[in-house]
Amino acid sequence: MEHSYSKIKVPFVSNQLTAKKADEFRNKLWNDSIPVDIEYIIDVKLKINIIPSPGPYKVCNTDALISSNWQSLYIDREKYLDERQQNRLRFSLAHEIGHFVLHKEIYQSFKVKDPRDFYQFFERIPEEQYGYLETQANKFANCLLLPRERLLIEKTKILKQIEKKIAGQKIDKKTLNSHIAISIAKIFGVNELPAEIALNDID
Repeated sequence: MEHSYSKIKVPFVSNQLTAKKADEFRNKLWNDSIPVDIEYIIDVKLKINIIPSPGPYKVCNTDALISSNWQSLYIDREKYLDERQQNRLRFSLAHEIGHFVLHKEIYQSFKVKDPRDFYQFFERIPEEQYGYLETQANKFANCLLLPRERLLIEKTKILKQIEKKIAGQKIDKKTLNSHIAISIAKIFGVNELPAEIALNDID
């Protein structure tokens, strides 16, 4: 397996195509409501078993991982039971579904059945190629959980609420996005960093 992992080439997927696929996936399996219930989509719609396990974080230093046959999705048990981690884990689940949508063919070749298999894969895949996989899955998760049209609507509402507070102040867009990311994160059920990234994406 080491030899095949070392020769892996991750296909290029543009940000535009990733966003399109995220929208198509959400439109097919969800409705217009937010937050997007990714756990329901995985468990009920896709019939993928979500398995709380001590393995992912302890063995692989990751919150979640999906098997190459798409039947099981392992999620860190300790974090799964911690209410404070729910928004982070929702993003992690969406990230794994990014692999399911974007990397189906290549990911099946990895033969990952459990956290230990994933650790071997992680140790052997070239760092650059692994980076491509993760960047694409992160983009997918961000677009899936933060639909851009709805995000723009919510951002406009918040700006209207605070327009008197910021009137006359010279605030650049990134600083403003960082400030309103707190409110956006609560609306969409994500952490502040993905919310801020999404806000910067629509400017």
